[in-house]
Amino acid sequence: MMQLGPGAAQLKDANRRDELKETESPVSLQAGVECAANSVQRGRILMLGTDPATRGGVASVVATLRDAGMFQEARVEYLATHVEGGRLRKAWHFLTAVASVFQILQSRRVLIVHAHVSSRGSFWRKAVLLWLARQFNVATIAHLHDGRFGVFAQTGFGGFALRRCIRGTLESSTGVIVLSAQLRDWVREFAPRSSVRVIGNPVRCPAPRPSTAASAQNSTGRILFLGRICAEKGAFDLLEAFASFAPDHPGWRLVVGGDGEVDRLLAEAGVRGVREQVDYLGWVSGADKEQALCCADIFALPSYSEGMPVSILEAMACGLAVLATPVGGVPDMMQPQLHGLWTEPGDIEALANAIEQLASSYELRMTLGAAARQHVLDNFSVEIVISKIWEAYAAVQTTGTR
Repeated sequence: MMQLGPGAAQLKDANRRDELKETESPVSLQAGVECAANSVQRGRILMLGTDPATRGGVASVVATLRDAGMFQEARVEYLATHVEGGRLRKAWHFLTAVASVFQILQSRRVLIVHAHVSSRGSFWRKAVLLWLARQFNVATIAHLHDGRFGVFAQTGFGGFALRRCIRGTLESSTGVIVLSAQLRDWVREFAPRSSVRVIGNPVRCPAPRPSTAASAQNSTGRILFLGRICAEKGAFDLLEAFASFAPDHPGWRLVVGGDGEVDRLLAEAGVRGVREQVDYLGWVSGADKEQALCCADIFALPSYSEGMPVSILEAMACGLAVLATPVGGVPDMMQPQLHGLWTEPGDIEALANAIEQLASSYELRMTLGAAARQHVLDNFSVEIVISKIWEAYAAVQTTGTR
């Protein structure tokens, strides 16, 4: 029977573990780059996560890292442990992934197993594979992407057994990566023997958006929402706020891209009398997403919970003024009145006022958007994030397995 908790041998070097605790600059960038070069010579990294072709934040992050060339530079082999489809297809795919991981580990060429972890089934799949890697004395990294992972730990099916397994997995991993300071603090309290650091999501920074005469007039514009259409993402709050704003601004449109409760959204738009001002794009990705961002004037994601939403980073990278809520990793991504505007989750009146404030001032939109773009370039560009991941690889290689 598998024991996912830390054993006595894994706890033998407490001082070395303490050295892995996150600092402002845990390892120099040069050390991270040298570590990557050494990895090319001496072994490789096995990265585990969902199929990059699927929908969602983790898939987007993995695709961004891959497209930036990280997998070639650091000799990363990516193995999808989850695909979209029915239960049988998902189960069969995971079983074949376990067999593949076992075969790869037997080759003894893997230095690090880096697993992208979310809640529910994603956690259980990665817990098994991280345990398997430790049986081969391979260093492991658990990379948590779910901003509500702490809620899952407290309320998920399994109760005490679930919490014990989560704690054991985190503390047995050589390193833990999280997206926000909030989640870092939770990990330190929940699994105090874990070695945790914050690394934000990467985003590709396109060329600046061109300004147009129409947008400068403030009489027309587009408010863009990208994400799952559900109450948790604030989609219906945004619709209600837009319906309050729209009568006095007939030239403005709410543009929605994503999947989820589409029929409900469009039906409520009709009930609120703004159906003619709401455009639904379907699920957008790639060039279609870039086009949607390029044509927008304001980006809005008034969520109730988040990890580190890639869509906000993408909007900031395009130079858009952003409306958001201070949940999850959002406060690590942007500051109110500097990179965008905040409202509290569920505050419809404040959200409508914020839309009015941005829609009525082209200068404010441009100022916030320019500051947001520069902030992303300085902190969340693909190059910056890859260098931080290399630092994490350097740290776990120095420490070794637990």
